[in-house]
Amino acid sequence: MKFVQLKSMRDLVMLVASSPSMNVIQHLSNGVSHLYFIIGGTLNEIFLYFVKEKTPVDGNFITYNTYTGEISSSEKLLHEPNMNSFPLVEIINQDLLPSDLLDKVDSL
Repeated sequence: MKFVQLKSMRDLVMLVASSPSMNVIQHLSNGVSHLYFIIGGTLNEIFLYFVKEKTPVDGNFITYNTYTGEISSSEKLLHEPNMNSFPLVEIINQDLLPSDLLDKVDSL
């Protein structure tokens, strides 16, 4: 697995917003940091696109206003013109990301 650290949450949201097949963002609390990520790739390789935050995002959805470009969070799904809501999927246990990869990400 290869990983790609993005500059900001905005970059991750823009990646999800532009994807016809990806519409959720996964969240994993990793001790001192919070990883928000999506998994993509090709037939031969898997890519983990992620953003590492010190504090968790408030709410269950990340919202993106396609008209103003504003990114925020919400407790509920918003159904408004020019507004996309991406659910945050909370991971409480996993074996997708091995501990050595998580240690590497924490050191970034």
